[in-house]
Formats: sequence, C-alpha cells, structure tokens
Amino acid sequence: MGERFLKYQKQLSKLAGAAAFPALILFGGLVACFVIKGAPGGTDPAPLYYFRLLLLCYAVSFIVTCVTEYKSLIHAATRADSDLIGSCFGGFRKQDRLFCEGMGLYAQDRARAALESFLQVKDYELTDAEAGVLAFYIGRCYQMLKCPSNAVSFYREARTKGFSAPYAMLFEARSHAEGGDYQTSLQLFTDLLEHDPPKDFYFLYTDIGFLFIRQKRPDQAVEWFEKSIAKKQNYAFALSGMAIASLQKGDFTAAQDYHYKALVNHLDDPNSFRKYFEETKRLMLEMHPDWSEKTGAVSAEAQTEPAASESES
Repeated sequence: MGERFLKYQKQLSKLAGAAAFPALILFGGLVACFVIKGAPGGTDPAPLYYFRLLLLCYAVSFIVTCVTEYKSLIHAATRADSDLIGSCFGGFRKQDRLFCEGMGLYAQDRARAALESFLQVKDYELTDAEAGVLAFYIGRCYQMLKCPSNAVSFYREARTKGFSAPYAMLFEARSHAEGGDYQTSLQLFTDLLEHDPPKDFYFLYTDIGFLFIRQKRPDQAVEWFEKSIAKKQNYAFALSGMAIASLQKGDFTAAQDYHYKALVNHLDDPNSFRKYFEETKRLMLEMHPDWSEKTGAVSAEAQTEPAASESES
C-alpha cells in the first residue's frame, strides 16, 4: 500500500511540474489585463493580492492538468472497450499513461505504434488483471499486423491472468484460422458455443462458416450460414457467405442470387465483398474450366472452334 502511494505521489509531482508553465501563462495574461485596463476596484493591489492570484492560477492549472490526463485515458478506453478494461490502468502512473497512449493509437488503427506503447507497459509492475488486459491488446495488435502466431500466445496469457475468457477465445480462434490451424480454431469456436457465449457474439455461426470456406468445404460452410440466417444473426454477412459457398460448389445462379440479397440487406463494406466475390469466381473457373458453361460465358476453346472451321471451309 505504501509503495503504491509513493508511485501516485511521484506521478502527482510530475503533474504539478507540468501545471506550472500554463499557470504562469494564465497569471501573466491577467496581470497584462490589469496593466491595460486597470486593476479591480481602481486601486493598485498589494503584493499579497498578486501572490494569491498566482496561487489561484496554479490551482486551476493543476486541476485542469489532472483532469486532462485522466480524461484522455477514459476516452481511449471507452472507444476501445471500457467493459473489458474495467478499472485497470485508471491512475496516474507511468504505465497508466503509456497504456492510455497505446489505446489512443489502437483506436486509430495504428497497430504498430500502439504495440510499441503496450510493450513498454510490460516493463512495469502490474496486477494480474492489468497484465491480462495488456496481453489481450498486445494480441490484438499482433493480429492486426498479420502475425497470428504471436497473437495466439498473448490471448492465452490473457486468459490465464483472468481476462474475459470468451473474448480471448474468440480472437484466439480467429488467429488460429488466419494461421491455418483450422482444427484448433474450430475447437475454440465450438467451446464458445457450448458455454453460453455473450449476447453480442452474434457472428459465431458466420465465423465458423468462413472457417470452412477457407478449407474449401462449402457443404459444411452452408450448414453454419443457414443457422445464422435462420436465427437472423449477422444476416447480411451470412448471405454473403452463402454466395461464396455457392461459388465453391459451382452453383453460379445461386451465388448471384445470394450476392444480390447480401447487398440489398445492407452488407457492411459492400465494395470489398464485390471484389472478394469476383476473385473467388475467377479462382473457381481457373480450377474448374468446365464450369464456365454454368456462368453463361463461352470458354476460350469454344470461341476458337468456329474460327477454325471457317478457315477450313
């Protein structure tokens, strides 16, 4: 307890120093106004009056500095997920300010810069709860930087430190999928479904569906997308999954139908989906040239046959 008090005292001392310069600016501005417009009451104030005014300016500056430091942490935490962070990193210690800085960068999708701040926080003494929160956000940064294997170890650490198991498992499952470990990813997703996941995990069915899409197993993917559609969970995204699964099965008519339904149901980021759809369609036709007849397109070989027959005649 005494050691923690000393840390807070040290941080408050730094804030006190930071408040000095703004206080002098404020005091100088007031004195300048007195010189130009005259002092209150029309008399020349005594030195004690100016001393009290200086103390008042400093008190205001110190309070504003403390509030600003605290508000910056709360603002960053709220944007990311205040419920997950809870009361961690809510003080004026160096590690609190570094975490605040990292969260601000994380909220701006500046993963590499955020990671640098978070890794600095690891050098300080932390409670288990703080270590769990920190490990989770380090994992998120690694995942955003396309380093899923690094992310996995930090999500596991977050769980061992008492961080929210469902959230750590969710992003660990996604990291395993991104790294190609589909079996472990499926096991984690299944565990989540079997243990009463949070209500806002409405995307689990579609996550599993796209896990099978990655493995070119469209029949299994369809089962999960249909569950999502039936429950009206992540509806538009499930429709987009059905479109991709239909392409993998060679059913281009159904794919086009689901493509349309996904877009009219206000799919997030429709432009990315259009590109994904067309790229998947191209890949399927490269793998199965005979499927070109199902799209209504004429294959290159079919186009050359009439030309060849004309030249012979």
